[in-house]
Amino acid sequence: MLGFGLVLTLVLVVQPAQASRTYHRTPTTAIRHQTYYTTNSTSHTFKANGNYNRWTFKANHNLKNYRNTAWTATQKTYITKNGKRCLYYWVHNGANGASGWIWHGFLKPIKNSQAAMVSQLNVARNARQIVTVVQSGKSTATLRLWEKNRGLSWRNTLTASSRIGGSGIGYSREGSSRTPIGTYHLSFAFGKAAHVRTNGIGYRQIQKNSYWIEDLKDRQYNTWQNRKWANNKNEHLIDYTKAAPRNQYQLAVVMDNHGQNNGSGFFIHVRNQWATQGCVSISLGSMQKLVSKLSTRAYVTNVQYATQLLNY
Repeated sequence: MLGFGLVLTLVLVVQPAQASRTYHRTPTTAIRHQTYYTTNSTSHTFKANGNYNRWTFKANHNLKNYRNTAWTATQKTYITKNGKRCLYYWVHNGANGASGWIWHGFLKPIKNSQAAMVSQLNVARNARQIVTVVQSGKSTATLRLWEKNRGLSWRNTLTASSRIGGSGIGYSREGSSRTPIGTYHLSFAFGKAAHVRTNGIGYRQIQKNSYWIEDLKDRQYNTWQNRKWANNKNEHLIDYTKAAPRNQYQLAVVMDNHGQNNGSGFFIHVRNQWATQGCVSISLGSMQKLVSKLSTRAYVTNVQYATQLLNY
């Protein structure tokens, strides 16, 4: 038995390694930018490895981690495999900047309709209303309210120009002046009036002792509290129900980011002439219409550009 084992070992050692298979590909050419998504979960994107006549596939991103996210194609090449020319696109992903070559057959074009993208949001199945906020300038955006039809399609029932954080939409933290990217439940509305018409979402009237707690050291951080006193790190809500331009909280809705460690006190509220500290602001008339349509199953998704909706 020992002798047989030795012979087997020698055979394994002298076996030559399989050489990497190489392919021919055409020069890269630029194309008109097109956005796609993929549902493939078994393949990868590939980075360029070798020259045109000796190109090898070297995987760099697993597609199962990017299902239903947006890929933007900017270049193309043809790779000859088994005598056939196969079209590959150079793509860039909006989720985290991943890029690489991908076979065109794994890609499906994204319809330009924002309604189609809203229907693919993770919350679309359970939501009745979805608000999208798509950045259009350094501190400006377009807000749209989408309501679900009986046939499960989505229709746009409100469009409003808005101001956002002075640092735009992105990954926020306390004091960053950035509107938080992503999807958030719209948990309740609040404002100056005793009563406001809604479609089911809760409403609270601001009292003289109403505060939004924004002190990181406070155990009630990022919540509404009625207190006798709170330090100046917290927002005294009634101070923002006065005459314009200090009437932001005449009417507002809470973007519930509780527990996400990306800042506090994010609302959709009444607009004035300035950028916000991270909230989304629209005109009083648009705010009243928005609140009148919101139910308990309403969400907001804030993104830097429309196709980024597919990441959420």
